[in-house]
Amino acid sequence: MASRNNVEIIKETDKCLRIVDALSKYDFIAMDAEGINLGKDGPLTLLQIGTVDDKVYLFDIASNKDLFKKGKLKDILQSENLVKVIHSCAGDSAALYHQFGIKLKNVAHLVISENKGRRLPPSMKLSDVCQMYSDNAQPLDQKDKVKIKWTKGDGELWARRPLTAEMIEYASNDVTALIPTVYHNQKRILEERNLLPEYKTRVEDEINFHIDEAVSHRKRTRVDGIVESILKDIEKKYGKDTRFQDITDEDEINAMHHARYEPEVMSPFIKKLKTEEIKARLKELSDQLSTEGNNFIPKAKSYGFLRAYQYISERDIQAEAKRLQQALDTLFLADMKNKYSLTTNINVIAPYEKDALRSIRPRSQHDSTINPILLSLYWQKQEKDIDFEIEQLQITGRSYDIPQGKYKWLKYNCSDNVPDRIKRKAKRHLDNYDKTFR
Repeated sequence: MASRNNVEIIKETDKCLRIVDALSKYDFIAMDAEGINLGKDGPLTLLQIGTVDDKVYLFDIASNKDLFKKGKLKDILQSENLVKVIHSCAGDSAALYHQFGIKLKNVAHLVISENKGRRLPPSMKLSDVCQMYSDNAQPLDQKDKVKIKWTKGDGELWARRPLTAEMIEYASNDVTALIPTVYHNQKRILEERNLLPEYKTRVEDEINFHIDEAVSHRKRTRVDGIVESILKDIEKKYGKDTRFQDITDEDEINAMHHARYEPEVMSPFIKKLKTEEIKARLKELSDQLSTEGNNFIPKAKSYGFLRAYQYISERDIQAEAKRLQQALDTLFLADMKNKYSLTTNINVIAPYEKDALRSIRPRSQHDSTINPILLSLYWQKQEKDIDFEIEQLQITGRSYDIPQGKYKWLKYNCSDNVPDRIKRKAKRHLDNYDKTFR
């Protein structure tokens, strides 16, 4: 962990130029980023870089976006010579590319599942990665405290300035934990197992996951293939009386988690295991809600799977999924009243929060029974969804299709119950749709 004396906050372009010049002389650096629900749309506000001699540089992008181009920070991020050691870089990469036109290069990603011989990637926090590759490297114990602050109380925390001591410590520790021990140990394992070529391919896929649709499709196809292979192995390996709770192999558990519930093509045994896996997943979520109550911290970017489970034939699964969906929607909406404001942009809220907005049913554009912050976000989401439909029609032309439910939703948005600009967009979209298929 870097001491506060070894941490520098960089706002000035001239200072950035000098530090970038010094960083370019290293063989590898650690990198991370913070932002507001960081990703393609969620703004990147801080970039952290750590060095092997325990120095940390916090580049304050919220205060000066010129640090990337005029400050030459972009050059080292795109350098083929300097290794950037990163944990979980898909969101960082998407933000850098879509917001600043920066394509990360020469990345050492922590952690790719094949490093330890796993076929499917486990869900791993930074602390898990550190424990895998180092006995000493541990992230800040108080990380969860800061996470709770922006998850529950201040959704735009990473845009606040000045940075607090707590924020500085959190951001600094995300890079000091990665090098040198964790990085060197992972690299050694990759070399010993002759995995470097495959590893580099997987890292490129991680970098491009939210940039290139072909990459994300390729990754999904690869995972589906692995899942199918593991499910076939499970059929051969276990007796038909085996329960999901009896399975301890990590690959097999992950495969059941990734497997789609498709009773028409699943064998009776795999269907049984998948049903038990769904019930176990629902119980885990229910237990978390019971334990944490109003302090519930989301573990997923989206809980959309709960809506899918409400269409499964088993009545008990339907009922439990609906109950949990309603409980989460209520909880997330209550948090959003506190953590956001009337000026909050829909792009900065989390996917699970956007899902929760679907449960709002305003009777008019100024419905006084709904919290003004939630109502503002709701109408922003409606407009963004219509903009997406408009774009899809422009891209796909006569291949574009509107299911009946979506058509009814668009017709509703042509009514006087919605803001005028949304009504105009919805009407124009339906007019263009009718012209396309006339």
